[in-house]
Amino acid sequence: MALLLGTMAFVIYNANLRSISAADSYAARYLPFSIWQNHDLSLDPILPMVAQGRKPPPTLEKGDTAHWIVKVAGDRYVSKFPVVVPVVLAPLYLPAVIYLNRSGFDPLLFDQVARIMEKLCASLMAALSVGLLYLLLRRRTDRGWAVILSLVYAFGTTTWVISSQALWMHGLAQLLIVATMLLLTGPGTMPRIILAGFLCALIAANRQPDAILAAGLGIYGLWWAGRRVPLFVLSGLVPVLLSVAYNLVVVGNVAGAYAVHVPAENFNDNFLEGVAGLLVSPTRGLFVFSPFLLFIAIFVRRIAREPSGRGLTAAVGCAALVQLLLYAMIDWRQGMSWGPRWLTDMLPMLMWMLPPVVTSLSRIGRAAFAVASLAAILVQGIGAFWYTGVSEMPIISAAGPDRMRPAWDIRNAAFIAELRHPRVQPDLNVGLRGSIDVSIVLPVAQGAGGEAGRQIEVQGWALTNNHSPSDVAVLIDGRQVAGSSTFFSRPDVEAALGETSPAGWAVTARLDGLGPGDHILAVLVRATEGGEPRLLGQTTFVLEPRPEAIEPVTDLPSAARRASQVLSSGQQADGSWLTVYTGGTRFEEPRLELNTYLNAIMLDVAGPVAEAAGLEDMLAKTRGFLSGQIEQTGLVRYHGRPDAATIGRLGCVITPDSDDTALAWRVTDGGSAGQLASVLATLKQYRRPDGLYRTWLAPRDQYRCLDPGQDPNPADVGIQMHIFQFLDQVDQPAAHALCRALSAKAGDDDIWVYYAGAPVMVILRLADLEKAGCLPQFPQARLRTDVAGQYIWVRVAGEIRRIEAGEVSHEAYRQTARLLEDIAEDDFSLLSRSPPLLYHNDLSATVRRFYWSQDIGYALWLRLYFENERTLSALPCDSAGAGGKCGGK
Repeated sequence: MALLLGTMAFVIYNANLRSISAADSYAARYLPFSIWQNHDLSLDPILPMVAQGRKPPPTLEKGDTAHWIVKVAGDRYVSKFPVVVPVVLAPLYLPAVIYLNRSGFDPLLFDQVARIMEKLCASLMAALSVGLLYLLLRRRTDRGWAVILSLVYAFGTTTWVISSQALWMHGLAQLLIVATMLLLTGPGTMPRIILAGFLCALIAANRQPDAILAAGLGIYGLWWAGRRVPLFVLSGLVPVLLSVAYNLVVVGNVAGAYAVHVPAENFNDNFLEGVAGLLVSPTRGLFVFSPFLLFIAIFVRRIAREPSGRGLTAAVGCAALVQLLLYAMIDWRQGMSWGPRWLTDMLPMLMWMLPPVVTSLSRIGRAAFAVASLAAILVQGIGAFWYTGVSEMPIISAAGPDRMRPAWDIRNAAFIAELRHPRVQPDLNVGLRGSIDVSIVLPVAQGAGGEAGRQIEVQGWALTNNHSPSDVAVLIDGRQVAGSSTFFSRPDVEAALGETSPAGWAVTARLDGLGPGDHILAVLVRATEGGEPRLLGQTTFVLEPRPEAIEPVTDLPSAARRASQVLSSGQQADGSWLTVYTGGTRFEEPRLELNTYLNAIMLDVAGPVAEAAGLEDMLAKTRGFLSGQIEQTGLVRYHGRPDAATIGRLGCVITPDSDDTALAWRVTDGGSAGQLASVLATLKQYRRPDGLYRTWLAPRDQYRCLDPGQDPNPADVGIQMHIFQFLDQVDQPAAHALCRALSAKAGDDDIWVYYAGAPVMVILRLADLEKAGCLPQFPQARLRTDVAGQYIWVRVAGEIRRIEAGEVSHEAYRQTARLLEDIAEDDFSLLSRSPPLLYHNDLSATVRRFYWSQDIGYALWLRLYFENERTLSALPCDSAGAGGKCGGK
């Protein structure tokens, strides 16, 4: 029967297919693996996993750090809690260690296996305590009542929701206590005495507050052992000495890490309220979550009169009472956990007291006990299948003199509050795959959504059992700063894994309050709503000291200085600027990438005013970056060289293309003569019969990281303009031929592939082509836009084209100045809401992407501002309209 009860409990404990863990169990979850792999009881080898995205504390202060970890002498980290649980369970982990060694110990697989092992071991210990409790109760009552009480213990107490769901210390404590009581109620043979002494001391070593319970059992054990008391005492010294040795050698404190730092706020200033809170509060009351135990208080005299086992009953009863009184002096809210967690360890002792009560009940009394037991099982069942911890937030977040008030609010009772959300779906055996691809600190004034101040853009992908997760959360130094439940398609992930579920995610988080220096960024993923957060990964980033304050806009000169400052702060260390893309024509949920295209455009747009704007050094770095993207073949790829450090994070290994090759060669010093000849030959190979050039410089079967549209290799209008500019430098006959071909096709829809809805760059390039004598006549409808917020950028491009054509006047100067003022208003807030839309992908492809750049917006503004000021020097004086300025005076 004991085996049957234990097996039943084990199966039901795992029926929810999820774990209900907390920070207290993290070290116990992972440390057995480190014991096998690293032969180390410290957390150093597994620190990131145990920290679960939090920052290991540099001191003993809790804050947002991993407060379950303690830093000790020698800059080592140890568990705040005793390590008896992971040491005892380490042998059970051996098969999992062997499996992971054969599988390569991938961090995400390691985490999944560790979670499964935690649940299995926790439920196994709880189930064993159920079986042993039955054997213990059989020494006091008949089989029927022993079965009933064992089932009530298994499913009507926190044994189910606490001990069986995660590697709290409580599960092992219950098992040790019931095993010790089973030994103490049997004959005092030498093996039993030795084992009882050892287990009794191990109870205290496992969890220091349980030293009170161990003392009660130990006092009774001294009488029970008789003349063999020395054996009982000596065997008890073994776990005591081992614990002291660990505390001294590893922790550096004889009391252990658990007792190193106990803050004043951990203590309760109302002792009587503490007793009441532990017993009858709706959120933590023992008699509320397990109302059948109220029969012990009601029939305490009947229990005291029972002659059978009176000595043990008195010992454990006194121990349980003393522990209750001790807890009443502490903050009895007990942290973020289900119900009366602290009193879980004494449950076997309380169950020991029930047989004389239930056997003496009348029919009405037994009915009442049955109702109380069923209510307890219902309450615990809600916890097993609904509990997420969301109900704890009003309780544990309260502070001040009235901090205990929420704990007395019935609406905060977990078995009520948690029913407000759906049942938590199983997630224990969910495989997590993914990565953090990008974490870029955005400079001041370039935050998304109109936000000024520094922000961080984090991008990556995640799949849980090949499906989109429920949500992702971004933590910085252990504090959750942002999250998202929106996932989008990632063609690279789909191509690599063959999975079509949206996997990509992007999050923008403010960096308010963060000081300069290193910071830990972590991403947690939940497979299901309310499920356990899983650590996807973590990385570090450096927050530089705030630069000199970016100048606010008070007039156009100050706006120019601000624009230059923002461009400088947005440039990456390698000289590049990043591009933002979205899934639609609204600037929402922007994501980052690195490409060569935008950096070449930056040189074209800002180059003519670099000296006036103070951008010369910046653009020189960008030119060096682009020069490095020219490969041995002379060709250039959109995301840069295949071996770049940003591949896989800010881009992919993509097929070389004619557009970026032409741009990079023209704005840099290019490569060797042999490389140039090779480039021209390759371009000629991909020239269509109508004289236009295709985009991709490879056969269709060699495409990489592409999502082609209806025409897998189109000849786009903007690309023809860029190739013309390149050929005009190196092969003018070919440039003239391309101009004629482009002019002939100017009105055809099939060449408007990447700029059909984004005419800004085409308008700018028209000015360049017109200066070179190439005058294609594009339909005016193609030079307009229907995209919200883009008309102003079309105007900017048109004004630059007008000035390049020499069409200047005082009235045009004033209108351009007003346009510049409109853009610069409110410190360029327009750029955060609606930056220039530069281009888009082939809109007939399976996924649509639109590419924007705040940096190009600042560059366009600077170009127009300084060009407009330059025109003033060529105009006659017009004191009435131009502020008295003319002829450079």
